[in-house]
Amino acid sequence: MARELNSEVVHNPSDDFTQWPEDHGQRPLDLSVVLSVGADDRVEMIALPNGKRAPRTRVHRANLHVSGTAIRHQADRLRGRWQDFVRHQPLEADGMPSGPLFPFAATHDLRSLRSTVVPVIEELAEVGAYTLNRILAGTDSDLVRFREFLLGELRLEGLRISFDSDLSLPWPMFAVRTEDSATPSFLGHRHEIEQTGASYAPFHSPAVRPLPVTSLNTDLALDGVGRSQEVAELLGERSTLTVRTHADDLLKSLSDAEFDEDLMYFWCHGAFEEYGVHRTVGVRLSDNKVIDADLVHQQREEFRASGDSVFRPFVLLNACHAGVPTATAELEYLGRAFVEHGAAGVLGPQIEIPQIFASEYAHAFLDRYLTGAQTAGEICRALVRHFLDELHNPLALAYLLFCGIDSLLEIRPCTSSPLTSTNEDGSVRPTVVVPSQATGSPSTSRSTSAPRTG
Repeated sequence: MARELNSEVVHNPSDDFTQWPEDHGQRPLDLSVVLSVGADDRVEMIALPNGKRAPRTRVHRANLHVSGTAIRHQADRLRGRWQDFVRHQPLEADGMPSGPLFPFAATHDLRSLRSTVVPVIEELAEVGAYTLNRILAGTDSDLVRFREFLLGELRLEGLRISFDSDLSLPWPMFAVRTEDSATPSFLGHRHEIEQTGASYAPFHSPAVRPLPVTSLNTDLALDGVGRSQEVAELLGERSTLTVRTHADDLLKSLSDAEFDEDLMYFWCHGAFEEYGVHRTVGVRLSDNKVIDADLVHQQREEFRASGDSVFRPFVLLNACHAGVPTATAELEYLGRAFVEHGAAGVLGPQIEIPQIFASEYAHAFLDRYLTGAQTAGEICRALVRHFLDELHNPLALAYLLFCGIDSLLEIRPCTSSPLTSTNEDGSVRPTVVVPSQATGSPSTSRSTSAPRTG
């Protein structure tokens, strides 16, 4: 006797005919700023606003008077001042410490220290404005016109800005003076910001599934620090989670052509090592092996030109670099390595971040990102405003988004009935599952590491 079979379509087959094109941003950027460093260390800067007519004779462009080396020094000086904020210690008249040690690093909520912390934040804003003005300083007529235009754009609010730069600069920490405040305003508070500068990367359509696939790559020594346990529970409850604690597990996974994770979270220490004239900056899990950019390239290079490989995670690199500001470019190089192999973006700190704050930031970011309702750029700006305006803590400005301003999880709620149905006699039979024919959302490959359970 013929009877109808129940079925479930795991993915919409029409995906075969609706693949996203390569330019799949949410909406156009409001401003793109390009910094190019020539062989002679001279820097050219170009500003490209969206929807605005360029000057009649040229785009907004100028040669800066300061060299690339001088700009790097200014950036390191600014990061150093932010590191001083972390290590801030009030002193008694006799020079002895007053109160608890390093109070700004002891908690994420600095409201009880408002009278002490607000003046220090204002100093950081002044230094941020000074640094930006130093970079743009000069009396050349083209540079004057360019500076007026760029600062005018940066004084606006709510823009989506991409800085495509040969230089690693702490853009959110820069500040501009506005008419409505005596204190300069941080760029990361006013705008959504990303830095770009990687080479062309493979494109993979975002996976669409009921639960995102994530990983926690961690140093077990940090278990129990701040909200780290709550972060792990959050990932376990709202995603399909794999936990890795050793470098070999991560490297084995990276060597798989189908590395189909939506998000990689690193909760570990930065590692800074020198071998003769060569230095490397990376991350270290529970073992002693340093995972740096070269190791990422080593595992993924053979898949770069392959149309069958998959690598598209958003990476939250919550690891400090041992307080070495000059190592920032090398640590960012690790992020760039992920991006060049297809990662949607990388978010990480520019300075040595207190672990308490780092765990709070991660929990707040992941709680929002896992909903699939906000882009990484929107979340970064929202967190700056949350921590700075409500809790008087500026450290969210220390996090820089490398690519990924539009990174967004594509979550499709599971609305189907359970994969069983009932026979006429009341017994239960399995439902026929029709796999998707779509190529844009390949199925998750088996992890090479033990998944987190329980």
